[in-house]
Amino acid sequence: MRKALYCMAAAGIISFPAFAVPGVDGEISAGYIKQDISGWVDYKGTEADIEDDLKIGDENSFFIRAKLEHPIPILPNLKLMYERMRFSGDGTVNKSYTFGDVVVNVNDRVQTKLDLDHYDFVLFYNLPFINFLQVIDAELGLNIRVIDFYAKVRDVTRNKEDSASFVVPIPMIHGSLEIKPVDLFSVLVEANGIAYQGHHYYDVAGELRIKPIQTAVADLFIGLGYKYEKLKIDDIDDTSADIKIKQPYAQIGLIF
Repeated sequence: MRKALYCMAAAGIISFPAFAVPGVDGEISAGYIKQDISGWVDYKGTEADIEDDLKIGDENSFFIRAKLEHPIPILPNLKLMYERMRFSGDGTVNKSYTFGDVVVNVNDRVQTKLDLDHYDFVLFYNLPFINFLQVIDAELGLNIRVIDFYAKVRDVTRNKEDSASFVVPIPMIHGSLEIKPVDLFSVLVEANGIAYQGHHYYDVAGELRIKPIQTAVADLFIGLGYKYEKLKIDDIDDTSADIKIKQPYAQIGLIF
């Protein structure tokens, strides 16, 4: 919770200049997201299926975002995002597997955790040669996504447990395209991705934004979207994983 509060404070700080400085635009929002996770995790043992072996299912969570655009051509613009991604499981397994020092046998009861909290720090530029009459807004930049990874398996039957954790920054290419045919609504597509040395990581999101309230100071918007995320890591601190996350979401925010 403390980390989320820090992110909320940072989001407010970077968006505040949009009120005070002419030529500076900003955006701040918060949203609900449903996380449907699948795949496997391997920590110094064998592949453990997230749903069947770790007994992990869908979770409901939240995210916060902020964006700051300024008129200085040389300096990049900034986006920040935090997404809470924490899963837990409890059940009886039907397959033997090994997770670190824990050997889980058939019919053992396990309690598990899997955390993948996201912290995005995006530096980007608007692409003026693509923008047309303020109907199309294109952006390209670099996203440093920090993943706070934690996985734990506790074999309740045998009273043994082990865990794996690491924090890793992942540089990703970031791009977005927003089409605004009228003032009332727009369609936004965002993508991040990288592939190197047996690892790959990407996500793609599409969102419909509706602006029911528009004033001279700020516009209120409601966003309805869907995000698909795919993460494959190969031996980071003895941990490998291949994870997919399907994420419908809704958010509400202000554009300054």
